[in-house]
Amino acid sequence: MNRTTSLPALRRPLHRWLLGLALVCAGFAASAQPVPIARLNLQQGTVSVSSAGDDRWSAARPNRQFAVGDRIWTDRNARAEVYVGPAALRLDGETHVEFSGIDEDTVRINASRGNLQLSVRDMSSGQRIRIDTSNLSAEIEAPGEYRITADAATATTWAAVASGRLTLYGDRGISQLLTDRQQTTVSGRNLATVRTTPSPNSSFDTWVAERNRFEGQPGSTRYVQPAVVVPPAALIARQQQIDYEQAQQQEQWAQQQRAAQAAQQQMDWQREQEWRRQEDWRQQREWQQRRDWRERAEQDRWQQQQQQQQLQLQLQRQQQQALRQQQEMQQRAAQAQALQQQQLLQQQQAQQMQLQQMRAAQQQALAQQQALRQQQEMQQRAAQMQQQAQAQQQALQQAQLRALQQSGIQMQPAQPAGNDPHKNWTPPDWRTP
Repeated sequence: MNRTTSLPALRRPLHRWLLGLALVCAGFAASAQPVPIARLNLQQGTVSVSSAGDDRWSAARPNRQFAVGDRIWTDRNARAEVYVGPAALRLDGETHVEFSGIDEDTVRINASRGNLQLSVRDMSSGQRIRIDTSNLSAEIEAPGEYRITADAATATTWAAVASGRLTLYGDRGISQLLTDRQQTTVSGRNLATVRTTPSPNSSFDTWVAERNRFEGQPGSTRYVQPAVVVPPAALIARQQQIDYEQAQQQEQWAQQQRAAQAAQQQMDWQREQEWRRQEDWRQQREWQQRRDWRERAEQDRWQQQQQQQQLQLQLQRQQQQALRQQQEMQQRAAQAQALQQQQLLQQQQAQQMQLQQMRAAQQQALAQQQALRQQQEMQQRAAQMQQQAQAQQQALQQAQLRALQQSGIQMQPAQPAGNDPHKNWTPPDWRTP
C-alpha cells in the first residue's frame, strides 16, 4: 500500500512519453520544471520554508508555492494555512511538514512533528491526500474534517475524524478505518492502540473554526472552493501526453523509437541517481532530525537536572535555615535555663544568707540567754554567799551568846538595829573584859 515519495514513483509509461517529447521538442521543458502542488494562503507568526535539496530555511512569503521536497515549519504560537488541491491544510505552532511526493491521484505529505488539521471540500477529481508520520500513513478518502497529531519522540500518532473517511496503514498490510466522530491514538508501525491522547489546544481549535466560518461550510451559498495554484498532476500528465502525440505525428517513427530508447536509458540512469540522491538526502535529513531530537532531549534532560539541583539546593537551604532556627531556639532555651538556674542560685544564696542571719540571731539569743543564766547564777551565788555570811554571822552571834552565858554574864538580847542611836548604845561596864 505504501508508495515511494520520490520521482521514481511516477509510472514508467508516463516517463517514457514525457522523455520522448522532451527530446523531440526542444522547446518543451514542462517536465523538467518542478510541479507546484500546494500554495501558502495565510500565515500568522514566524513561518519558515525550505526548498527541496536545500538545508537553508527562510521566511515564508505570501502565496508561496510548494513542490515535491519543499518543507514548511511553524514556530511556537505560529499558524499557517496551505491549499493543497481541494483541501485546506492548517498547521499549528511547532509543526514540520514536507510535501514528499505526487502521482496521478495522490498527494503525499510527510508530517514528522506537530499538529495539523485538514478541511477537504471536494474530491470529485479523484485526487487523494496521504499523510505520513513517523509510525503510520493516513489516507483521506472522502471530503470532511480531519485532525492529526504526530509525536516522533514517542512514535505515536493521534488521528481524529469529525466527518469523512480516513484509513490508517502500518507495516505488513495492517490497516484501520476511521469514520465520522471517531478517533484513536496508535503507537509503533503495528498500529497498537494506546490510551494516551494529546492535550487539547483550544486556541488552535478556535482558529480553525474561524477559518472554516470565513470560507463557509460545504453546501452553503457563501462557500467558495479554495483556489488551486496548478491543476492536479493527473491533468498535467494527460495534457503532456496529448502534446506529445501531436508532436509525434510530425516526426518519423524510427527516429522517435531510437530517441525514446536512448532517452529511456538516460532517464533510468537519472532516475536512479535522483532516487539515490533523494534517499541520501532523506537519510541525512532523518539523521539530522534524530540528532536534533537527541540534542533537544539532552537539553531537556539537562534542564531537568538543573531544576532538580536547584530544588535540592533550595531544600538544603531550607534544612540549613530550619537547623539554624532550631539551634537558635536551643541556644535561647539554654540561655533561659541558665538564667533560671542563676535565679535559683541567687534565691538559694539569699535563703542561705537568711539562714545564716537566723543562725546568727539564734546564736546571739543563745549568748544572751547564756549571759542571763550566768548573771542569774552569779546573783544566786551572791545571794547564797550573803546567806552564808548571814548564817555565819548568826552562828557567830549565837556562839558569842553561848560564851557569855557560860561566863555568867547575862546579856540582853540583841535588839534589832534601828534608827535610834541610844538604843544601840551599850554602857562601858557591859564590855567584855
